[in-house]
Amino acid sequence: MTPSTWSCAATRIALAILIWLGVGLSLGWYYTFTYYGRTGVPMPTIEPCAALVLYYFSVINVRTEIQAVHWMIVYPAAGLLWAWALQITARYMKLETPKFSVALFALACAAIPLAIPAPWMTWVAGHVQEKDFEMSRMLLVALRREEQAPWTALTPMYVALGFVALGCQLYVYRRLYKLSLNVAVKHYLISAVVLSGIAAVIGATAALPMRYLLE
Repeated sequence: MTPSTWSCAATRIALAILIWLGVGLSLGWYYTFTYYGRTGVPMPTIEPCAALVLYYFSVINVRTEIQAVHWMIVYPAAGLLWAWALQITARYMKLETPKFSVALFALACAAIPLAIPAPWMTWVAGHVQEKDFEMSRMLLVALRREEQAPWTALTPMYVALGFVALGCQLYVYRRLYKLSLNVAVKHYLISAVVLSGIAAVIGATAALPMRYLLE
């Protein structure tokens, strides 16, 4: 690979990570807002579900600042693992695979609908009724030291965005992996199972040193 090729690949990977960080921020607000009402639901796309598996299998009893960083890390990790799971499953099935960085960036772009509410949700977290935005209030809500109650349309909005993201991902997947419908369904579902297993194993394994060092 030439230096320019490496540069393009690195740029795609960096952009993909930024997008999934945006998804993590957006869904972090969603689950924070719905935490007290217990109304949050998993999203219909693969990566957010894998991120939840990673997070809860590696969850540690530490202060909320570290928990917030932990939450943000698992989303790009889940995105990277999903692109990798699709590739290793395709190779096992002896299917043609796209370039990893291209597939990674395309799959990340499909997740953008779930990242879109992040700036608005940040503003809502720091807005107190008739007062202006307060950074201190936003941070307190983020760290679950103050409560921001969910509203009726919040979960339907996120579920709808989740299905838009799922539709985008299926479209991107069909462009990346030009397979017959039967083979595509088999490959996609097996990859999702592989990702779930990998996420559980990595989460449980990572929890051991994290508990030793941080708890």
